[in-house]
Amino acid sequence: MVLVSIVIFILILGAGLLGLWAHKRLPEAVKDDSARSVVGQVTGIVSLLLALVLGTLIGTSFGFFGTQKTELEMLSSQILMLDQALAQFGPDTKPARDRLKESVQTVYETFWGDRDPDPKLLSVTMPLASAQATKAFLATLKPETDAQKQALASANLLTNQIMQGRVMIDLQVASHPISSGMLTVLTIWAVILFFAMGLFVKQNGLVVAAMAFGAICVAFAIFLILELGLPYTGLFRVSGAALHTVLETIDN
Repeated sequence: MVLVSIVIFILILGAGLLGLWAHKRLPEAVKDDSARSVVGQVTGIVSLLLALVLGTLIGTSFGFFGTQKTELEMLSSQILMLDQALAQFGPDTKPARDRLKESVQTVYETFWGDRDPDPKLLSVTMPLASAQATKAFLATLKPETDAQKQALASANLLTNQIMQGRVMIDLQVASHPISSGMLTVLTIWAVILFFAMGLFVKQNGLVVAAMAFGAICVAFAIFLILELGLPYTGLFRVSGAALHTVLETIDN
């Protein structure tokens, strides 16, 4: 994402510098007030569209990020409740509880540990396989009391909810908030805007610095959109505090 943002910054700033270069070579006949007014109006429209779309996408990406945080907290509470249900059944569920804690530990170390997370681990294959293994184990249990029957029913229900929640998280992450086509359109708008801005101004250090600052702002906005769309592998990662609390509580 950093490389994409750098490329966008170079394209936008390059368009502004190209506009400044073109200004020196424009015939004086086309530099009148009417041409400046028309270009200024078009620039205003493009600037408004760019600001609206960037603002909307940042809001959408932030909402997506917040949704993932809520989903993770919900998933963590369901895991903790599953452990409690297994504990209520009795000591026969100790292997399932150990496996549950091990899987939570693996997920936590993968995405919040010292090593870089692998995006390939965010697939529906792992949660489906884990859920099937847990359900197969629960099917082997033979409840003898009403309390065990209720605990087993709760464990089966929670296992299904955990599987659905984990699959939903993986599918949501796979659906990135911004597509490559939309990113291309935003870049084109920004390039047009900065080229038009440089077309009717004289080049000096202040103008170039202002264009560079504007290009940085647009590139960083796109970087923010892209990074918020990667809540488990990006720079702005959702907090793993909920899972850490589960690890401290589970199987105790």
